[in-house]
Amino acid sequence: MRAIGSIILTFGAALALMATPLLRADDVLTVADRLVHQHLTYVYGSEDLHNGGLDCSGFIQIVFREANGVELPNEADKQLDYLRQHGQIWDSTSGWTSATLQPGDLIFYAGPDQLPRTSLISHVMMYCGHNTIVGAQGKGRQLDGTYGGVGYYHFWPHSPAGIFGESGERFLNHRKIFAYGRLNVVPGSNTHESIVSIPTPITPSATGSSSTMTASSNSSFNLKPAGINPRFD
Repeated sequence: MRAIGSIILTFGAALALMATPLLRADDVLTVADRLVHQHLTYVYGSEDLHNGGLDCSGFIQIVFREANGVELPNEADKQLDYLRQHGQIWDSTSGWTSATLQPGDLIFYAGPDQLPRTSLISHVMMYCGHNTIVGAQGKGRQLDGTYGGVGYYHFWPHSPAGIFGESGERFLNHRKIFAYGRLNVVPGSNTHESIVSIPTPITPSATGSSSTMTASSNSSFNLKPAGINPRFD
C-alpha cells in the first residue's frame, strides 16, 4: 500500500508540474510585438510606457514582467548579471555557435563609449528568429522603414566577443556583441527552474506601416544592419 501511495503522490506531482505552463519564447515575443504596435519612441532612461517611449533595458524589463511576472533590473548590465544567476550566458569563452541562438534570447552589447559606471555593457536587444531582433534603440532603420524607436531590426548573428572580468578598452569606439543570454523561468513567479522552450520561429512582416508577427519560412529583408544607439542604456 505504501508503494501504491508513493506512486499516486509521484503521479500527482507530475500532473501538477505539467499543469504549470512553461514560459515559451512565443509568450515573450507576443508581448514584445504588442509594444512594437504602440509605436513608441526611444526615450533614454525610460521604463514607463506613459513617457511615450522606452530605452533598451526598459523594453526588456516590461516584456518579461508582462510575459511571466519576473522583475528584471532596469539596466542592461544588471540584466546580464541577473541572467548569469538565473539562466545561461554565452561569452567568447563559452563555445557559442549560431545553432545555440533561440528566439527569446537576449543580446548584450559593449561599447563604444566610456560609461560613467564600471560595467562594459551598453545595450540589450531580443532575438526573434529569422535574423531579426526587437527592442528599443535610438538609431537604425526598422524593418518597416521607421528610424529608431521600439521595433524590429535586422540582425546577423555572430560570435560574442566578451570575456567577463576584462577591462574593456578594446570596446571603446567599437560596439560589439559582448554576450548572449537566456532566462530560465517558471511564469508568474520569481523562481527559475525551466528553460525557455523553442517555438516555431516567427518573423515580423516587413510590409506596411507597422510590423506584424507572422509564422513563416525564413525571410531576408535586404536591409542594412540595424544601427545601434551610441548612448548606453
